[in-house]
Amino acid sequence: MTTIQYRNPLPGGWMAIAMTLAILAFSASGAVAAGRTAMPVDEGAKDPSFAQYRAKLLEAVIARDVDGVIAGTSTDVQLSFGGHAGHEDLRGFLTLSEADLADEYKHEAASRREGYWDGLEEVLRMGGRFTRPGVFEAPYTWTVKLGDDDDAFTTRFVIGSDVALRSRPSRFGDVVATLDHTIVTALEGGEGTSFVEVKVADGVTGFVERSRLRSAVDYRAIFEKRGGRWLLVTFVAGD
Repeated sequence: MTTIQYRNPLPGGWMAIAMTLAILAFSASGAVAAGRTAMPVDEGAKDPSFAQYRAKLLEAVIARDVDGVIAGTSTDVQLSFGGHAGHEDLRGFLTLSEADLADEYKHEAASRREGYWDGLEEVLRMGGRFTRPGVFEAPYTWTVKLGDDDDAFTTRFVIGSDVALRSRPSRFGDVVATLDHTIVTALEGGEGTSFVEVKVADGVTGFVERSRLRSAVDYRAIFEKRGGRWLLVTFVAGD
């Protein structure tokens, strides 16, 4: 069950506003709409050797230490579904410059490079699970089993609690519900804004800030313990 808490628009007048706020506070644990959630999970601390490895890798990412990151990956690390793999390709993604792109894309070099670093850092910070002995998968959203009717490309995970579902794609839109790590379906509304139109499992629709949503096929990582060492063996996005 989600903690989707429905709210009524505030009537005018300070007294009315105060009364409405009191009602909202009282009903915070009241009726909720049907839906699914994916609460954050991080099993990393269960294996001290993995926890230490992940912390060191995260330090390298924060410092933009290319060699440090590469040292924590396997020589055959998978980086895409299109044939990119290995340390050379990884270094290329981490150091992408204008010289690596065609003229019409040169202006995107910095944003693409930093987006890659940010994606790696986000995955390292978002927890995960040991899916079998010597294997850790991250982030936790990637380890959630989707239903047969779910479309991986439109499934989104709400990251955080008390996330506003608004009536229109604007921070000024009325809050029609709040979401707590809810699994939703992305619709086509909100293009050109910082919001995405979504539908909750019970059919309620609204707009959520793009930054509070994570795609089911966003970046994910697989770590394996090989020869007594933890290594990043897969870092991909898409399906």
